[in-house]
Amino acid sequence: MLLKMPRGRLLLVQKSASLWMPRRMHSNETRTSGMASRAGFFQFLGQITPICAAGGLFYMMIVRRQEEEDQRPVRQIITSQVPAIVGDFIERPVLFQNLQRLILDPDENMDFFVLITGNHKVGKSHLVQRVLQGHQGVFRVTLQDGQTIDSALHGVLGVENDAAMVWAFAEAGKQLGHRPVLLIDIQERVTDTKTLNSISNFCKEFGFEMKLAKVVVTASSAGTASFITGDDRRVDFFVPCFSLEELKKEKAQISKWYGKPVEDTDIDAVFNLTGGVVGDIEATFKQARNTGLPKALSDMKRKVQRDLQNYQCIDCSGGFGPGKVCLATWLAHQVAKSSFQQCFSSFELPFNPSQFGVTVRNLRAHPIYFDPNSSAYCARSPFVHRELGSIKSAENLMKAARV
Repeated sequence: MLLKMPRGRLLLVQKSASLWMPRRMHSNETRTSGMASRAGFFQFLGQITPICAAGGLFYMMIVRRQEEEDQRPVRQIITSQVPAIVGDFIERPVLFQNLQRLILDPDENMDFFVLITGNHKVGKSHLVQRVLQGHQGVFRVTLQDGQTIDSALHGVLGVENDAAMVWAFAEAGKQLGHRPVLLIDIQERVTDTKTLNSISNFCKEFGFEMKLAKVVVTASSAGTASFITGDDRRVDFFVPCFSLEELKKEKAQISKWYGKPVEDTDIDAVFNLTGGVVGDIEATFKQARNTGLPKALSDMKRKVQRDLQNYQCIDCSGGFGPGKVCLATWLAHQVAKSSFQQCFSSFELPFNPSQFGVTVRNLRAHPIYFDPNSSAYCARSPFVHRELGSIKSAENLMKAARV
């Protein structure tokens, strides 16, 4: 029994025994008294052995509890999945297949992180959900202003430091047999530069250098995405708006939102205001189901006009970028002169798409967006495209305000 005891408890037994036994055995002691002493020692040992055994069980319980605590964030990562998609949706098979190949490639092929961008409500999160539906080990974290990505992950996982977080993801990968997927969702309301700047280095280290997870970042605006640099370690995936032709192929689904068969003219009217932003299209038809289409279109028109009004304030508020380039009105007119489908492209502008994106995000002014696939500035919808040509310059706005 003693040989199986941990060293600390064996020493305790030895010490207790030495205190109990006489310090010296006098030479004139009888053999009988010596035997009695030894018998007493073994009797004492028999009495404390159950206590040591109980201590051993208690020790093992502590060790087991610590192991369970260490494994808790690992189990949290392993068992995480994207939520099931509820309700009806429009499939985008080409985008689905492209993103699926990008994210779910074998681990050794993925030495980058993925940045997914596109207009607000264009369906980015929904597309990611569809691609990762049923996939094990998909861990999602949503950032709030003032947090860094590290602190957000510490809080969600319940760990105290980076070392524990790194170990949890590494161990989860071993148990899964593949790298887990880490989804970082940046909502439109997140504008804190400390929060956004923390993401770039984390993605490069976590996803590219240490290869602990397949990192996928979803940014709600081009302004947000501009803070997430990655050089050749970042792969951009842009989710475009629906075209009118694509929407008309989805009449069956739109009819479900509308609550009755939808006509081409109804789709034309909604597309005129919303463009191909599927979130706005769905919301308009669902409202029309209760209020009628004219009322739903009127409400959407007011929303679009607020966007245009906010955009008119850009030049008055300092323009684009640190250089305060006041060319918002000029850009609006250039987009209006270009066709709705082709947009406006120029490589010699005194501001860049990132500076444009940050400005329109901060002012919540989104009648124009930058399409990275065509490197062009585009109107959000046909209605907006027509209205951009009548936007007044900052100088004319100030004159009108004085009248």
